[in-house]
Amino acid sequence: MKNVHHVEIAGTELSLVSEETNAYVEKLSSELNRRINTTRLSGSNVSVTKAAIVVALDLLDENQKLRALIENEKK
Repeated sequence: MKNVHHVEIAGTELSLVSEETNAYVEKLSSELNRRINTTRLSGSNVSVTKAAIVVALDLLDENQKLRALIENEKK
């Protein structure tokens, strides 16, 4: 069953459709907000867009490394 979730990320309100629970989507949104805010505080004049891009790259890096680790464990 699909659920509609209303979240605010980096000051932007979004409506998301997902099969996940509201608690799960809120947990993800909260973590994303935390990472964006931490990135913005790390330098002067870091825009929300630039911070979101850096966070996205960090998350993709984490994902790729975890996938590689899982693949190595399977071998």
